[in-house]
Amino acid sequence: MRQVTLMKKLLFFDIDGTLVDFGNSTMSPSTADALINAKQNGHMIFLCTGRSYNQIYPSLKAFDFDGVVAAAGGYVTVGDKVIAHHVYGQNLLQKVLDTVGDNDTGLIFQTKDKSITNHKWADKFISAFSKQFDMHVIQDNPTFKDIVIDDELSSFSNRYADVESTIYCNCNYHIDDLRKLLGDEFVVTLSSFKEPEPYSGEITLRGVNKATGIRDVVEFLHMSQADTIGFGDGQNDVEMLSWVGKGYVMANADSRLKEACPELEEIGFNKDEAV
Repeated sequence: MRQVTLMKKLLFFDIDGTLVDFGNSTMSPSTADALINAKQNGHMIFLCTGRSYNQIYPSLKAFDFDGVVAAAGGYVTVGDKVIAHHVYGQNLLQKVLDTVGDNDTGLIFQTKDKSITNHKWADKFISAFSKQFDMHVIQDNPTFKDIVIDDELSSFSNRYADVESTIYCNCNYHIDDLRKLLGDEFVVTLSSFKEPEPYSGEITLRGVNKATGIRDVVEFLHMSQADTIGFGDGQNDVEMLSWVGKGYVMANADSRLKEACPELEEIGFNKDEAV
């Protein structure tokens, strides 16, 4: 990743397709060196991801980031302090279940501490992911590693009211129809992985996104919007890159992100160096 030399800033990095390539859990040496250099120059670096905290790769958690915007703004930390946490609650979780819980859609519900699915939903995801990744990549992915399998749906919404976001695949509803069915409480975004779409994506709370998470950090640190820089590649990065003082679109970014943010500069990602 090309280094950016600036006055002291807050730098926010998407994970998949930005810091690491899809299916790879480790940053390239050049990317890690650039982040270390940024910190040495006085900048603060943050993960800014649609992944829930429990799904972030251990190697990234171990890196010296200054905080995390996880679950697309649902869970935000600076250092060891949690500064924002937004969850569905029982009623909204039940609404998702009533809409797509029994129509052959694959569902994974994300909380800070765990991901929850059932056997049927998990099989849908494994089938979708296996078309793009080797099985060992799927098994090592935090999304599937140590996932909670719970087939008891009668009290599901009560027991997992702390869900922050949902990822889904192979939905019977086109994304436009699903948005109408779920209503104004939710935002539905196409998935970062490439297929099958437009029937796979993320379901997040309306009013909670990467931009609001970054704003939480800015306000906590008593800095300004102009002090922020964002790097992303997917559709759930639109709010982030539109809000930050300076945004960079990855060269390998989703074409729809480039169309949504045509004024932003592209920055390279060296996949060949990823290990």
